[in-house]
Amino acid sequence: MVSNTGNKIKTNDRHKSRREKLVKKKLLLRIDPKLHDELRKWADDDFRSINAQIEFLLKKAVAENRRESSD
Repeated sequence: MVSNTGNKIKTNDRHKSRREKLVKKKLLLRIDPKLHDELRKWADDDFRSINAQIEFLLKKAVAENRRESSD
């Protein structure tokens, strides 16, 4: 329900901003089935989804690349 009161609109705007920050980009990724199986096993070992595992590995690779670039 949307209210016309100033406080209610501000509250909705504040919550919308938080939701917008949580939005992630979608990416279609085609990978070799053997690599997918390895990622699935690795993700299971780390109690992550495959998506979370790939995101974790990409963030780690980007951080390492930044460190190497700054040297």
